Amino acid sequence: MMKSIFFAIVALMFAAVFMQQEQASAQLTDSDAVSSIDEWNYMNRSCSAKLHDQINKEFDAAIFYMQYAAYFAQYQVNLPGFEKFFFNAASEEREHGMKLIDYALMRGQKPIDRNTFTLHYGNQIQRPTPEQGSVALTALRAALAKEQEVTKSIRELIKICEEDHNDYHLVDYLAGVFLEEQHQGQRDLAGKISMLKKVLQTNPKLGEFIFDKQNM
Repeated sequence: MMKSIFFAIVALMFAAVFMQQEQASAQLTDSDAVSSIDEWNYMNRSCSAKLHDQINKEFDAAIFYMQYAAYFAQYQVNLPGFEKFFFNAASEEREHGMKLIDYALMRGQKPIDRNTFTLHYGNQIQRPTPEQGSVALTALRAALAKEQEVTKSIRELIKICEEDHNDYHLVDYLAGVFLEEQHQGQRDLAGKISMLKKVLQTNPKLGEFIFDKQNM
C-alpha cells in the first residue's frame, strides 16, 4: 500500500515536471514564432536612426518656410507672391515628412524617435535692414541653402542605408521621389534668385514689388 502511494506520488511529480517542460517548450515556440514574424520589418539601427533624423529635418524645414511666409504676410511687408510661395514650400516639406513617417510605419519602424525629435520654433529667418539689401532676395537665398541642407541629408541617408546595409528599397524610394523634387526645387530657386538680382539692379526701389507680382 505504502509502495503504491509512493509510486503514485513519484508519478505525479514526473507528470508535473513533464507538464512544466511542455509549457516552457510551448512558450519558446511562441517566442520563436514572434521573432520569425518580426523579421519582415528589419531595418538596421543606423539606417533607422538616420531616417528619423531626416523626418525631423523635413518638419524643421516646414517651420523655417512658414516663418518666412508669415513675415511676408504682414501688412507692413505685404508681398503676397512671396507669402504664397513660402506657405506652399512649408506644405511640401510637411508632406515630405508625412511620407517618410508613412514609409517608416510600412517598414514596421517607429514613426519618430521621441528622444531626438525636436522642432526649432526660434527666429531662424534672416531679415536685413533696407540698407543691407533686399529681404526677398535674402529669403530666396536662405531657402536655397535650406534645400541644399535637406538634399545633403537625404544623400547621407541613402549612403548609410545602401553602402553599409543594402536597404535598396528605401534607397530607390528616396532617389526616385525625394531627390527628383529636391533638384527641381533647387533649380527653381536658383533661377528666381538670378532673375530677382537683375530686377533689383534695374529698379532697386520697386524691384521686390514687381518681382512679387510677376514671378512668384
